[in-house]
Amino acid sequence: MDGMRIIDVGAGSGFFSIALANGLSSPSIVCLDPHYSDERTEQGGALRFVRSLDEPIGDLYLFIDVLEHVDDDLSLLRQYVDYAPTGSVVVVSVPAFQSLWSAHDVFLEHRRRYRMQAVKRLAEESGIEVTDARYLFGSIFPAAWLIRRIRRSKEPRSDMKTASSVVNKLLTRLLIAEHRILENRLFGLSVVVVGVVREHDN
Repeated sequence: MDGMRIIDVGAGSGFFSIALANGLSSPSIVCLDPHYSDERTEQGGALRFVRSLDEPIGDLYLFIDVLEHVDDDLSLLRQYVDYAPTGSVVVVSVPAFQSLWSAHDVFLEHRRRYRMQAVKRLAEESGIEVTDARYLFGSIFPAAWLIRRIRRSKEPRSDMKTASSVVNKLLTRLLIAEHRILENRLFGLSVVVVGVVREHDN
């Protein structure tokens, strides 16, 4: 894992990249987002925040809650997969199930939500060999689905609210246990797909 080159597409605050930078030895991480007001480096140059990248060549590509924001999700994936070395790892996460669509999605400017099979097809069409695919947060799916059916608000608004430390700890433990024990192929709030870049056609 030493010196791993990581490209975090649509990184925003860089939450996931910062966590990786703290856990890896000598990483080279690029947080890529055209909406940054300025470009900068952090953690001694190990973490770069940039608006664009001419040659996005990496060992690990993160698309964490990004594809649902663009009209052409396949083109965005291919934009990076075409540069990626064979065998590079790609991680994609997106919100799951159109039936969960709510004012929260409108607030976040989502274009769509996904089923797992659709994300797998999307990855495969872009040149990725899928090695794992599953739903996340299945244990809280029923409550989230019910709440969104009851509210039915059309005014864009965020569902993000600060929870108590006790609730946070309980949910964290529940979701960690769910992820470790289950390979959830049934339902959840998010879909995550992991794969490796196939050999490029000449």
